[in-house]
Amino acid sequence: MKNLKEKGITLVALVVTVIILLILAGVTINIALSENGLFHRAKNVADRYKVAQTNEQDLLTNLEKELGEYTQKPLVTTITTTNHGTIKAEDKLGNPVTVPGAFKVVEGETVEDGIVIEDANGNQFVWIPVSNIDGNNDGKGTGLITKNDGSKVEITLGRYEFSTSDGKETLKQRGSECEDDSDKFIIDSFYKENTKMQRTIEEAVAKDLVGFVESVKNNHGYYLARYEASFGSGDAPEGSYGSDGNGITHIMTNQKPSVKPTKLNDETVHSNNATTPIKVGDVWRFITAEDSSIVCKNMYSSGNEASYVESDLVNSYAWDTAIVYIQSMGYNNYANATRDRSGNTELKNTGDTGDEVCHIYDMAGNISEWTTEYSTSTSADGSKIYPIILRGGACHTNIYNNVSKRVKTDTTGDSGLVGFRPLIYIK
Repeated sequence: MKNLKEKGITLVALVVTVIILLILAGVTINIALSENGLFHRAKNVADRYKVAQTNEQDLLTNLEKELGEYTQKPLVTTITTTNHGTIKAEDKLGNPVTVPGAFKVVEGETVEDGIVIEDANGNQFVWIPVSNIDGNNDGKGTGLITKNDGSKVEITLGRYEFSTSDGKETLKQRGSECEDDSDKFIIDSFYKENTKMQRTIEEAVAKDLVGFVESVKNNHGYYLARYEASFGSGDAPEGSYGSDGNGITHIMTNQKPSVKPTKLNDETVHSNNATTPIKVGDVWRFITAEDSSIVCKNMYSSGNEASYVESDLVNSYAWDTAIVYIQSMGYNNYANATRDRSGNTELKNTGDTGDEVCHIYDMAGNISEWTTEYSTSTSADGSKIYPIILRGGACHTNIYNNVSKRVKTDTTGDSGLVGFRPLIYIK
């Protein structure tokens, strides 16, 4: 008889197995689909990841926006930040523009427009693009600068003389010819750059002319103050002036100029020897050439900007090359411009005269300006020397002064018709 007890699964065991599988399936489904289940958790993770991506993108967008605000895109099309925060960039035509750290671009999209930078206190400077320091300035050399119409020009850093008829410039000394002993290099019989005290009388002394030239070479330009210097609040408080007994007033060595659009207010800066007390926002006059040099050097001798730029009174290279730049950008014969260009026959606040070229104000009018250029010129009898060179037009005359004219003078007095303009160059 065949054994009926064979190995196999019983019906009860099958039922029990099915029940267990159903329980497991229910538990699995619950784990997967419930509010705290795997699928819900996975969805939460995915959602959170998307939120994180969005937040990251927003952060990057904000950072890019902040960077764009700092450098004024699309002004710059290529950005390289140096180790200490200065930005090497280009305008939208591909011209090199170097923006020093602690400054931001506030106006201008191309070098022809005039690119304006500003510090934290609102002081403004205009970029003067330079092709090279040793070219011929014939439009065929190195580092040609592209204008808005696509044409190209060459701007060589140098000392120039300008035709009194059409303003055409003649390059007299290249920046590459600059040396510490500037006595070796002259434009003609008397024009030089004062890099040291040459006489016992006071003179405006360039801080580091060779360093300036080297910076221009490395950065393809420099910055000229957009406005003539003016008094800011607290810049020269009452009592900061003293007298040397000869009627020459001197400011304290920690004073700094302001170069921004200003409006007069009722705060008196100093009564000085002027008929009318000087107010905050007034153009800075009644100052000697030497003191102009001192306050310009003080401008960024401390503070955040001091890490990025050197400041100085404008020198002959900077003034002449700025004229070449302005004329190259289409302002023909600006070298011979006077107050007649804007019609300002009385002293006005910075930026109010209407004399604006490439966003630079008042080189043709308002007041004449001290420079560090000097001469060996003397009076006919040899009893008096005229070591300081004034540049620029003034509101009090339309004949004697124009933008490029070199006016020889002394420093035995300060005048209400003479001021100054600083420059900065990148460290």
